[in-house]
Amino acid sequence: MKYKWLKKGFVLAAAMCLAFSAAGCAKGKEMVDTVLEKTNLKDDETAEKETEKEETVPEVDVEKPEFTTNLSGSVTYKKGEKAEPLKVEATTTDSGKITYQWYSSQTNTNGGGTMIEGATQSTYTPPTNQAGTMYYYAVATSTIEKSTNGVTSETAEVVVSEEEAESEDTKEAAGAEDAKTEETKTEETKTDDGAADDEKTEDSGEKTQDTEKETTDSKDAKTDEDKAAQ
Repeated sequence: MKYKWLKKGFVLAAAMCLAFSAAGCAKGKEMVDTVLEKTNLKDDETAEKETEKEETVPEVDVEKPEFTTNLSGSVTYKKGEKAEPLKVEATTTDSGKITYQWYSSQTNTNGGGTMIEGATQSTYTPPTNQAGTMYYYAVATSTIEKSTNGVTSETAEVVVSEEEAESEDTKEAAGAEDAKTEETKTEETKTDDGAADDEKTEDSGEKTQDTEKETTDSKDAKTDEDKAAQ
């Protein structure tokens, strides 16, 4: 920038020298010197401000966080079924603040995936509205002031089958039907138990009558014996 101003200044001075007398040439040189002085002063002020800005943001060493809870394995859901949340947990040995960002990928790799907007917690519940296989992973980032350091988790495979999951209404209807069937079975059991009790009562009554008859017959026999003995 400074050299451009010098070049323009010399061209301007030369033009003024040709157009005016020696006095005009001297005046033109004075004007060019004034312009160059102001330009140099402005450049120095800008450089000084940039230096001050760099000095106010010192570099801070940030320890790389480590996962204490990582992703692994595979899970399968029916289409529309409620999925269980995926979970990670990271810690650091310094004062860094841990933040998370989840990603999805169609390949089993923990890089180059698509950032999931709004998925910035330590847990993430994958969607099951579309059939297919998707892989998920998270990046944990530790931050101190404006310095960061991060680590990437392993992947978790989530498979959504073509089979439709039962809706809540269907589940409620099935539950009501099961309850009704169970109630019917209970009533039938009670009826059977009652009939059995009645049968037992009748048998008991008959046995009682037989016993009473035997007792009466025994008394009559003894009376006859007593009469014969007299």
